[in-house]
Amino acid sequence: MPGLDSAPGKYRDLCTRLGELPPVAVAFSGGVDSSLLMAAALAAQGEQVLVLHARSPLQAAGECEKALTLAADLQCRPEIVDFDPYVWSEFVVNPRDRCYHCKKRIYARFLDRAGEQGRAVLLDGTNADDLKTDRPGLRALEEMDVHTPLAHVGLSKKEVRSLACKLGLPNWDKPSASCLATRIMAGQAITPERISVVAAGEKFLAGLGFFGCRFRHYGLKCLLEVEPNDYNRLTSRDIRLAAESFCRCLGFTAVDLGMRP
Repeated sequence: MPGLDSAPGKYRDLCTRLGELPPVAVAFSGGVDSSLLMAAALAAQGEQVLVLHARSPLQAAGECEKALTLAADLQCRPEIVDFDPYVWSEFVVNPRDRCYHCKKRIYARFLDRAGEQGRAVLLDGTNADDLKTDRPGLRALEEMDVHTPLAHVGLSKKEVRSLACKLGLPNWDKPSASCLATRIMAGQAITPERISVVAAGEKFLAGLGFFGCRFRHYGLKCLLEVEPNDYNRLTSRDIRLAAESFCRCLGFTAVDLGMRP
């Protein structure tokens, strides 16, 4: 991936800022943003960095294992913190600010763990582009004084990927893998059964060679979203019919096909 002129300077600024902080903890999801942040924190502060990874039934299969493998490549062993979001009533009802409630719960535990380990600052991998979108979870970060160094130095998603590629991070081009609850329509309760349906739908699409896809659950209707360059293949007769048949077996009465924004 071609480098960007501004990215190396921002990365140096990032490492400098991280080096000036007291011992930090990093919230590490396994995505490219938190991976770059973890790599920079390790470069700036070394082994004293505490890396925390949230494990929950809302992750797609294999995501936790991939995150731990990547961390091991950087000579880092994250501490896994287990969560059961199904016991959070304010989350299960699935309001429009669901991510705010989830982030509050997770980062409260992370902050407690960081404090127990003598880490004064918790870092999150929000990038500068994230600040331009409506993300309820950002409000939780502000309320809890969680630092967002990538955004602070102005690193965009494209710059994050460029730097991750230069650093040899294997997930530099990995599609976003937000939690499976994001696929369920707001106001529709989040249940293990619905999460299982979403997971099955995305596994089906991945089996057809669609990566970075989304299977959205809208009650009796579902929406299959793929990357724009995959849309023509998704709508080809054979794959379309196979997808519609699969979705009807899951209980959906209507199936829409679309492109990820």
